[in-house]
Amino acid sequence: MMSLLSLRWRLIWSLILLQVVVGSLVLGGFIGLVWVLGRMVDETGQETIGVIQRALARDAQGKLVMAPTSEFQRLQKADPPFWFIARDDKGGEIREGEVPPRYVALLSALNGMERMGIEPSSDNTQPKARFERVQSSAGPVNVMVQTGGPLTVKNTLKGTGMVFLFLVAPMALLTSLGVILATPFVVKRGLKGVVATAEHAESIDVHERTTRLPLDNVASEIRPLVNAVNRAFDRLNEGYDRQERFLADAAHELRTPITTLQIHLEGLPNGPLKVKLMQASARLATLAEQLLDLQRLDHIASHDQQVDLKALCERAAADIAPLAIMNRCTLSVDAPHVLAVRGDAPSLERALANLIQNAIEHGGQGCDIQVRLCEPSCIEVLDSGPGIPEADRERVVAPFHRLVPRGRGAGLGLHLVAEVARLHGGQLTIGSSESGGAKMRLELNLDA
Repeated sequence: MMSLLSLRWRLIWSLILLQVVVGSLVLGGFIGLVWVLGRMVDETGQETIGVIQRALARDAQGKLVMAPTSEFQRLQKADPPFWFIARDDKGGEIREGEVPPRYVALLSALNGMERMGIEPSSDNTQPKARFERVQSSAGPVNVMVQTGGPLTVKNTLKGTGMVFLFLVAPMALLTSLGVILATPFVVKRGLKGVVATAEHAESIDVHERTTRLPLDNVASEIRPLVNAVNRAFDRLNEGYDRQERFLADAAHELRTPITTLQIHLEGLPNGPLKVKLMQASARLATLAEQLLDLQRLDHIASHDQQVDLKALCERAAADIAPLAIMNRCTLSVDAPHVLAVRGDAPSLERALANLIQNAIEHGGQGCDIQVRLCEPSCIEVLDSGPGIPEADRERVVAPFHRLVPRGRGAGLGLHLVAEVARLHGGQLTIGSSESGGAKMRLELNLDA
């Protein structure tokens, strides 16, 4: 079934069907033309002899008569009228039509012969009359008939079938074989530009939004499709640009009222309400920063700075320590050796900060958090919390996806980390720690 859905086999079967249809139409047109011109006749007289042979009979007195068979009646109604003469060994005779006198005399002279064409054409195929001694229900009879009588429908179809079998069928067979052999090469050559375009499309990265499909060597029939895809890319790029501008503008516009809100909150008397409001404002500030981070990722100045991961881990842990203490979490750094990578220090530090904040957020009150530096260029953040179910580990890196629908986070932290890892030729993998909690592994420079 799949082969019939391919362009190659569709072309093959279409061309074969076309050849058969055209051959049949040509044959039918030829037969129709011959019929109209009156050339569909018994040129040798053999069929006419057979019709007379089957109609010969004797009456009650033993005289030769013609039985009124449908075949014989059709001959009698032929235009122009035909003639024949039949004579038995006793001299009994029966005639139809105007028999030329010379043929009457010739019938006696041919007595004792089996068959003969009389006055044939130069190619010996179209005699004017035919003589034959036949065995009929009336006994042996010498019969002479005029050639050119109408053929029966049965014999017409039989002759047509023979012509089709020996002329049209071999041509159709040879053409079909040629089509089957040639079509794959023709299709392959014709779709060469399409294949190249498909390969180019396969290599397009989601972050390279200016790339478009080339039109080189693309057939004119495929160009509208390629142009439509490129226009779709343009619309998507425009939508991404609008989204980025919105995120950047929204984040910038949020920073000022959030800062003002935090200043007013700090002036409130201490109490449970103040703590809740301060936590809410901190989440708003984090969301605004994460939105800005999304916009900054595509505008990182350089990935070729020398970054000390040991110092980076210690700075990030020191900055997040007050938040960990507020949630009664223990935060430690295991970085015994200096590890250096090529990359952008600010974006890597923000990514690590997001991982630590994520561990504090989802690890729960009083969890243990460890930042561990691994060779050759890997940072791991482990917690003793409930961990992330294996079925959700791929989805949590999607933007705005949260394990707990009404959780405190915005669902951007892990997505930002994954983007930073991608920009540094690495990846973010999620697993389980030794204590059963989550293990976030940020690997860098994997393609170095």
